[in-house]
Formats: sequence, C-alpha cells, structure tokens
Amino acid sequence: MRIPPFFQRRTVQRFFAGIILGVFIGWFFFIYQYGQVYEGLIVRISEQEATITDLEKNIKILVSEQTKLNKENQKKLTLQEIEIHFINNNKIRLNQLTLLDLKQQVLNELQYIKRKDLETIANMKELMISTIENKVFPVEDKRYQLDIKDIFLYTTLELHVEVIPSS
Repeated sequence: MRIPPFFQRRTVQRFFAGIILGVFIGWFFFIYQYGQVYEGLIVRISEQEATITDLEKNIKILVSEQTKLNKENQKKLTLQEIEIHFINNNKIRLNQLTLLDLKQQVLNELQYIKRKDLETIANMKELMISTIENKVFPVEDKRYQLDIKDIFLYTTLELHVEVIPSS
C-alpha cells in the first residue's frame, strides 16, 4: 500500500506552512507576554525589597533610639512618693492620731527630695537618714525620735522607721 504524496500539493503545503507560521507567531506572542508579566513582577519585587530595607532601617533606628531613651529615662527617674511604715507601733501602743502626726512631720522634713532624680537622692541618703534620726519630733506633749531601719528607693521612697520615746 502506498501513501499518496500530499506534500506535493500546494494546498497541503500552504496548510503546513500556516501551521508552522502560526506556531512561531504564537510562540513569540507567548514569549512577549511572559516577558511583560515577568518584568512587571521583577519591578514589583524590587520595589517591595526597597520598601522592606527602608522599613528595617527605620525599625533599627527606632529600636536603638527607644533603648537609648529608656536608659536615659531610667537614669533620670524622679521620686514620686514617700511612704513611711512604723515598725514598732504595736509595742509602743501609739494611737493613730500620733502616728499620723509623726508621719506628717517626717514628710515635711523630706519634702525637699520630692521630684528629684534618684541618683541625687541616693547620693544624699546619709544626710537624709541623719536629718530624720537627729531630730526630735514633738507630738502633743510628748517627744519622739525616729530610728530608720530600712530604706527602699525607687520611684517611691519607702522608709521603715522605729519610734523611740524621747526623754
């Protein structure tokens, strides 16, 4: 059996030439469209990378500034409040009014250290202790001295004081 020679006919040659030409044109169209899309994606990715690097730099700058400000603020913390706790008020059996009056007198003595930074107060700690311990506090017709047992210093100055009746 013999296959007829269709390749010699002009219509068959045109048909195969059209298929080959269509494949080439389609292939070039596909390459062109793919290149356009790929180029757009590359531009978009490069823009996003630039944005990411800028944002990372900003984050590093902000974090370093924040840590620096936190360290400076920690150095510049100020005393906000003074608390006084009487250790032996049960042993001496002082009434609440006497304790309140003693507390107010001590707070008046320590009023000058409020709103000062903690470093300054820490340097003046011995002066503050001697000021309170060497003073005699009159309450009604009795006199009392205070002995400081513990001091806790942060934004709140906490004094644990023992009341000693003075003669």
